[in-house]
Amino acid sequence: MSPHVRWLGLTTVAILVVALVILFGRDAGQSAGPYLGGVLVLILGGTYLVSTREYEISNGRLVVQKVLGSKSFELRGASVSRDALAFQGMTRVFGNGGFFAFDGLFYSRRIGFVRSYARNRDNGVVVVLAGGSKLVLSPDQPDAFITAALAQGAVLSAP
Repeated sequence: MSPHVRWLGLTTVAILVVALVILFGRDAGQSAGPYLGGVLVLILGGTYLVSTREYEISNGRLVVQKVLGSKSFELRGASVSRDALAFQGMTRVFGNGGFFAFDGLFYSRRIGFVRSYARNRDNGVVVVLAGGSKLVLSPDQPDAFITAALAQGAVLSAP
């Protein structure tokens, strides 16, 4: 997890705790405070549960492991490239923009619409699937990730 994601997550949790203390410190029986606090906890918990945890490559597939569940993509016919600028200029269309991960649909002028499954924006890897869909990932060891993807049927492309 990158320092940016770590600090954003910790700051969010701290703000949530302060908000809950304020909400529950007031007349909780007659206000919407407990309900709002519950909604905030559910949103934060849900965001954590669907955040990207790690990547696995085997049997010609890329599996994005999430805290709860996984997503699988066919690597045969896909192209993969290391791109240090993959996360620059990305605008979130729908998804999580930093609470525990950068997951969801994003838009970049340079790359176009992409699905991001990332916890660290420092190690950008772009995968263009055979159907044309694009993924932006952030493996801890991008060169090892690309080597593994090439061994499973992906082809190397220029960024």
